[in-house]
Amino acid sequence: MKSFHEQMADYLTKHNLLESGDRVLLGCSGGIDSMVLLHYLKSQEKALEIRVEAIHVNHMLRGEESAADRLFTEQVCRLWEIPCHSSDIPIPAILKTVGGNKQQVCRVERYKYFAEIMEQTGATKLVTAHHADDQLETILMSGLRGTLQSGSFGMPAIRPFEGGMLIRPLLAVTKQEIADYAETFNIPYREDSSNAENTYTRNRIRKNVVPELKKENADVSKQFVELSDSLQEDQNFLMELAQEKLELLVSTDEHGTVLSAERFRSHASALQKRMVLLLLNYLYGSEQVIVTRQLAEQVQDMMQSSSGTVFLHLPQHYRMIRQYDRVLFSRRDSEAVSEEFHSSITDEWTGAVKNFRYKLLPVQQLREQEDAIAWYFSESAEPQLQIRSRLPGDRIHLSGMAHSKKVARLMIDEKVPAPLRKGWPVITDSNGEVLLVPGLRPSRHISRSRRPQDNWVLMEQKCEDRESEL
Repeated sequence: MKSFHEQMADYLTKHNLLESGDRVLLGCSGGIDSMVLLHYLKSQEKALEIRVEAIHVNHMLRGEESAADRLFTEQVCRLWEIPCHSSDIPIPAILKTVGGNKQQVCRVERYKYFAEIMEQTGATKLVTAHHADDQLETILMSGLRGTLQSGSFGMPAIRPFEGGMLIRPLLAVTKQEIADYAETFNIPYREDSSNAENTYTRNRIRKNVVPELKKENADVSKQFVELSDSLQEDQNFLMELAQEKLELLVSTDEHGTVLSAERFRSHASALQKRMVLLLLNYLYGSEQVIVTRQLAEQVQDMMQSSSGTVFLHLPQHYRMIRQYDRVLFSRRDSEAVSEEFHSSITDEWTGAVKNFRYKLLPVQQLREQEDAIAWYFSESAEPQLQIRSRLPGDRIHLSGMAHSKKVARLMIDEKVPAPLRKGWPVITDSNGEVLLVPGLRPSRHISRSRRPQDNWVLMEQKCEDRESEL
């Protein structure tokens, strides 16, 4: 069996993760994974001809404990003669001001700071301490959420980041091998108490699922890393091929993006799926829109015929029109944008609306996940929730108010710009009453805390950049 150092060297070479002259910035939490990686890279600094620096973020979520993590990281870096960049980011205050999912806000703010320091220092590589067990957990989580079909099978060993590259060399080894290294070299580290909380899906998988898999095969984590590497290579090849084919199919005119349904159908289904994803990503550009599996399948299905005329309304006021063989993707004009829209909310995620998406579940089927929040409510029968455009007479009964309030007045009070008010969505219950104004306020009939009578839950997920879930 190869040693820790041999496995790391092989993985670095296989994926060409580090090059002579690289200035390396390592995200260091103070935990065992990042401290072991920091020690290893520092020990290899001369052999690899690189320069290693650490970067630490205190999210200020655990009071004195997280402040001590920062102090500990800075002290060890001084002892090991490693430059350390650190910052306190007030996540609780940010959440109080703008809301959102805690884990996602932490990630966004953390990587924003990473990018800032990379630019300041001229670092070429950002290093994170994700290991083989993390890869296994990530793939299992994606399978549970139904997001594997997006093509990103786990975390890549290397990907572009802020003019440099983000790399994950510890994918070569398991958590146990990291622990063994820490014991051998007497590596100091701190434990994050939140890692033991069962409220997070990842923690439950780590504690309950992964140990059972390792009973069946002790090397399951490394085998999933190898599988991920192989599938990512296949995916990259297919995406490059799909890009080449799509460029030959697509043209633009004064109306929008145009292609032939017949020529699209001439390609294999595997390429069709990827061409749809590329097409929609190109269509939306920098707009924050999550392309769901259902949306991609609808677009692909519409191009399986060249007879008649069919329409498909897409998120963010785009539309697809297939008129016989000609397919047009375009942004709807102001008149079309003002048209009413409505969609049922089911047990599948909706498309993104105002940077949120929703699904409906009975309370007993709820499984908390760190990237979504739950709104609880009660109905005697199966709810018929709708997400639709706001109508002039819409009112919402807010908690603590004796009378209902016009949604239009609410948007004025919440300082929503006038051009955005007309197309703002609302979520209504089976009786047509407004339950929630996405991104603004809930009604008194729905609550973030479960009450005794509540038997249904509306899941809400903020649509951020989801290239990596870590």
